[in-house]
Amino acid sequence: MPMGLDITPPREPRDQAAVPSSGAFEFDIRVTDLDEEGLDQQPFGIIRLDREGNILSYNLYEEKQARRKREDVVGRNFFTEVAPCTKVKSFHGRFREGVARRELEATFGFVFYLRHVTRNVDVSLFYKRAPLESADSIWVFVRG
Repeated sequence: MPMGLDITPPREPRDQAAVPSSGAFEFDIRVTDLDEEGLDQQPFGIIRLDREGNILSYNLYEEKQARRKREDVVGRNFFTEVAPCTKVKSFHGRFREGVARRELEATFGFVFYLRHVTRNVDVSLFYKRAPLESADSIWVFVRG
């Protein structure tokens, strides 16, 4: 089993006091126009997904926090293969609703249950439309 693999069954966080406040996670939306090198320079985790939840980009900050190398996660499904603890209504449900509407802008507290640590974070989801729906992307910004 690879280091850092999220093996906990999906569940909603039980202790809401442990979840960070879900105040606005402010970021410059132009970050979605950066190349991979630019994404690596950001001081928070960035994961870019396609409409199916497959990972397209995974920045250096998130690599270090999750202890997962991008070459091991890019191309894999975020919700079923990389972070199954996110396949809950508060995360995956928002993602699915955003994909259906082609619109999503949400910030919420979340707990990642990783093998090496439990991460209490703020997550922002942002849907970026492309000229073709099949090229749309959903951005996951992780702070904390």
